[in-house]
Amino acid sequence: MNKVGKQASTKMDVLENPVLDALAERVLEAHAEFDARLVRRGRRFPTVEFDRLWRAVLEYSAAMKSLKWLHRDVAREVSGFREYLRLECFNTPSDAVRRADQMECILFAGYDPYLDDDEQPGLENLMLEMETNLGGHEAECAGCEQLGRVNELELCEDCSQKLERDLIRKRDWAYSVTAYGMSGERREEMRRQVVDDFGEGLELIAPSRQAEMNRKRRNRRGCK
Repeated sequence: MNKVGKQASTKMDVLENPVLDALAERVLEAHAEFDARLVRRGRRFPTVEFDRLWRAVLEYSAAMKSLKWLHRDVAREVSGFREYLRLECFNTPSDAVRRADQMECILFAGYDPYLDDDEQPGLENLMLEMETNLGGHEAECAGCEQLGRVNELELCEDCSQKLERDLIRKRDWAYSVTAYGMSGERREEMRRQVVDDFGEGLELIAPSRQAEMNRKRRNRRGCK
């Protein structure tokens, strides 16, 4: 994959790295999926796809922060992203425009100009946590029990996405990576789209005992 230097790079900086290349591909795939949904007429702003792109850029930035280069395709897609979203035809929410600006600053300059230390966790801590968990390891997934690469929670990528959606459904904002930096209104909008696109039922997190009892009670009433 082509790379572009942040500044003059040494030969060691540009050695092929499958993990970094995979993270770059994740950004490009998330961007392509978001853009495809964005340009469809008659649809609301694709919140879920935008949040997936946001998370992919954060993970990629965490991995690349100590290097002096970026993948050329990633740099091209993120550069000018804010101005692209501000086109009148997209009717982009102001919060999404702000976060697009954050993406550029985090990726190219390594800081978040919108960070409020009193309300949000430090960007450095968030990116350090992501950087620690990037590599993963081979093991049996705790969710689907399939053997493959898992993260620090022992979850494969598919189950990790299910967990993230469950956290959003349950409004566990303190544990949701995609909820980082969002306003309360934006979080609720994201939750509504998750429910619309994937349903209201939890996919990975086991329901509480009381919730399970309530579900069975409703089912019994429906059978009468």
